[in-house]
Formats: sequence, structure tokens, C-alpha cells
Amino acid sequence: MTKFRFRWPEDYSKDLRTLPKPVLARLTLAAFLMVGSVFMSTDLMNGIRFPLWWSVAQASVIGLAAAATLGTRRNRRWVVVLFLIVMAGTLIGIGAVPSKLPVNRALFAPELEPIRRRLALDAALMMGSAAMGYAIFLRTVGGEVARHVRTRAELVLAEMVQQSLAPPLAMRAAGYEVHGRSAPCSQMGGDLLDAVEERDGLALYVADVAGHGIQAGVFMGMVKSSVRTALMRPGSLAELLGDLNQVICQVKTSPATYVTFACLRCREGGHVEYSLAGSGPILHYRARTKSCEQAAMEQFPLGLFAKAEFESGGLQMEPGDILALMTDGIPETVNAQDDQFGLDRIGGILVREANAPTEKLAESIFAAVRRHGAQTDDETLVLIRASA
Repeated sequence: MTKFRFRWPEDYSKDLRTLPKPVLARLTLAAFLMVGSVFMSTDLMNGIRFPLWWSVAQASVIGLAAAATLGTRRNRRWVVVLFLIVMAGTLIGIGAVPSKLPVNRALFAPELEPIRRRLALDAALMMGSAAMGYAIFLRTVGGEVARHVRTRAELVLAEMVQQSLAPPLAMRAAGYEVHGRSAPCSQMGGDLLDAVEERDGLALYVADVAGHGIQAGVFMGMVKSSVRTALMRPGSLAELLGDLNQVICQVKTSPATYVTFACLRCREGGHVEYSLAGSGPILHYRARTKSCEQAAMEQFPLGLFAKAEFESGGLQMEPGDILALMTDGIPETVNAQDDQFGLDRIGGILVREANAPTEKLAESIFAAVRRHGAQTDDETLVLIRASA
């Protein structure tokens, strides 16, 4: 048979002080009213023989003690000791001070003895149930506060991880101008973007890790470290994706974990190698024809199959050309009619505003997506323009 044991939450007072001040004030007021009002029942136990102000005064002292112990910084044992000392002192005062107070003996007639016993019984039941209720109140509040603190800590950590793993990109290197940004749909999104300067060019990628939260963030960190390490070794993007796939299959903690991945290696002279693993097409705006094309590649996401094989392709950029890498959160945004934003709308913006700075162009795309529909997924975009 399972025994009930009341456990005072560890360091609950420190957790309480992390709550917003209005919330803590309401909890303190609740403790004061809950405990103080119940101790008015001593007036019933005494047959309503003392003045009302005395009953209110002693109830207020007990209520203040309860409110003080709710937020005290002392450890849990001293909290209980403090409360008991204050309560004992009040009860002693009840016995000492009332001797000098006027006494109301209206209920002390012999024929009213049953009424006095009933009042005393009711008062005792009230005090007993209140004591149990207050203990449950403290236990529940302590648990909820602890969860609040953990949640808040996770959110702060998630924001820090997100900022370090998916920072905005703004750089010029090897004849290319790069601008990228990620808009997570929560404090901890699952999108990555990064750019790495190489000896003879520039490597860029966007990735979408399945899942959200701290666990996905830790996995994102491993993916980013693995990609950067792989980019330091010579070889094709097909080989890089093969190595990454092996690593992800070995370190992932859930069979459902996978990563969609789109990567570019931009060399001097406009030569670009690309590879896509479960990612949507790359958009290629051609300045010479003022048109937008799609470079697609059907391959499995990373981490699904340990023996998956990957390929890479190539394209040629001319001065003024723009490449757009993105995660599926942008084109798959839907409006009230369940119509997706789509790649064609993004291509239209690239054509219309091709001469705008890449930062302004990215803002136009994000603004158009937001006008189309509400954000329901992480949205990441990287634009690469070949310099004239």
C-alpha cells in the first residue's frame, strides 16, 4: 500500500522569487487570507466570548506568519519552525491577554452547552481541513513554481542556442554577396544556416532538423559542428553528404530524426556545385534573361538510411545572378484558403526586385510570406548574388 508523504519542494522560496511580482503578491495574499480567516474559528471555539477586534487581530498575526513563510529565503525546516513559533506565541497570547478583556457570556448558559460543543466541533474541523488544505496548497504551488522555473530556463537556453546556431549572415567573399536570416516559429527552432570561407571560394548551407526544443537544439549543434568539420576536407559535396549521413545515423537518438540539407560550394568565376538532401529546389535568378529557374534534386534527407548514396550537380552564375536557398517553412506557408505561398511567388519577387540589396530583397520575401499567411514553421532564407 502506497503511503502519502508530504514533501516540501527543494528551494521553493528561490523559485517563488522568480515569479512575476503580481503573481507572487497574489500568492502571498492568498496565504494570508486562507490561514488568517481560518483562525477566526478560535472565536467559535471560545464561545464568541471575546471582542471581535481581538479575534481579527490574532487571525491577522497568524495570516501574516503564513504569508511570510511562503516567500522566506530560509530552508524548509526553518520555515516550519518559524511558522510554529509564531503560532505558539499567538496561542499563548490568546491565553494571557484575554484575561484583561471584557467577556461576552451570552452562550455560557447551561442550556446552550450543546450549541457551544457544536461550535467548537465545527471550528476544530475547519482548522484541521484548513491545515491540510494549506499543506496541499504549498505543495502544489511549489511544484508549479518549479515547472515555471524549468520552463523559463529552457526558453532562455533555447534562445541562446538559436542565436548561436542560426545567426544572421551578411558577408562578401570570393566575388559573392551573401545575406541570410532565420525566423524560428518558437524559441528553439530546428533550422540551421551557415557560411564558411574556403581557400578558393565559399560554402553555404541551410538545414532543417526534425523537431523543436532543447533536444533538437543539441542535435543542431552536433550537425553544425559535423558540417564545418566536413567542409575542411577536400572532396565533392556528394562525399560530404555521405559522411554527414553516416554521422547523423550514428548519433541520432530517435529513428524519426532526420535532416533536410541544401548546400552550395561557390568558386571564383561563378562555378557553383550544389547538392540537396530532402530539400526543395534552389531558385536561380538569371540577370541576363531576367528569369528565374529551379535547380532540383531528388535525394533522401540525411539520417534516414545509413547506406544512402548522394550526388551533386553544378551550375554557372553570371554577374548579377542570384541563388536562393530556403527551408520549406517559406514556400509552404498557407493562407486562409489553404493555398501555399509557393516557389513561383518567391521567383517573381526575385525577378521584380533583383537590383535591390540582398538584405532588402530578403525583407521583401519575408514580408510577402507574412502577408500571405501566419507562420507555422521555421523560416530560413539565404540569398547569394554574384558580384559584377
